Amino acid sequence: MPQEIHALAFGPFRVPVTITRNRAESPLALVIPAMGVPADRYRLLQKELQCLGYSTAITELPGTGESRPRPHRGADYGYNALVFSFIPQLLQLLQQQCAQEPALILGHSIGGQTGTLAARAGLTGDARVVSIASGHIHYRCWRGPQRYALLAFAPIASLTASLLGYFPGAHMGFGWREARGLMKDWARAIYTGRFAPEKCFGDRRQTVQPTLHIALAGDTFAPVQAARKLAAIVGGETQEMAATYPSGNPHLSWIKNPRPVVAAVDQWLARQPVSR
Repeated sequence: MPQEIHALAFGPFRVPVTITRNRAESPLALVIPAMGVPADRYRLLQKELQCLGYSTAITELPGTGESRPRPHRGADYGYNALVFSFIPQLLQLLQQQCAQEPALILGHSIGGQTGTLAARAGLTGDARVVSIASGHIHYRCWRGPQRYALLAFAPIASLTASLLGYFPGAHMGFGWREARGLMKDWARAIYTGRFAPEKCFGDRRQTVQPTLHIALAGDTFAPVQAARKLAAIVGGETQEMAATYPSGNPHLSWIKNPRPVVAAVDQWLARQPVSR
């Protein structure tokens, strides 16, 4: 299938966005990766979507994979920038290059968080938003030792990011080289139960397109309780399904066998049709 790469300017970052075209009339599916996961790890997911008739677009997260520069004190961003600036710029680029908006936005982990928050802000148009292995990060979504480990790790991550100007996730077992502002927002949300963009929404519920939030059994990074709390931001539907790969944390290993997840999304879309 014809493939093209476009560069998106996001502050100091240059972010590659890869578009793979199916047929001229194909709807577009946008994939937003997890923290620290390069876009090329989602090849199998894109193939499954293409088999359903979609053209696909996938972005790197700023500073990850082929995106440059790497985060540092002078190249920084947080959740607000991702939701209110990066995603609208990304959708505008796709409109310019494809002459259409995405019919489907699939976000993995932080990609699902930011896609959901953008939907709540009314920024995703008519797209159906699906989060996969994604959830809110309030500590109350975890139980027992995992809750206490999260509460202990959050201030360490925030302090480390403040001191270094970035978060060395590859050395600390969480993410990769991550933006300081992003990790400080992440740590704050663990304690407060609110992502930074949620403070901008107010109390009035805005009508959004239907959303789906898929939790994978055994996912210690995004348990089903976390997926339900994320879904509650937009009044979305939560589904829990079995892990799709026999080893590793389902939070990441599902991308090695995304077919069951894509099948679940396709079944959900049949009940909430997307224009094709």
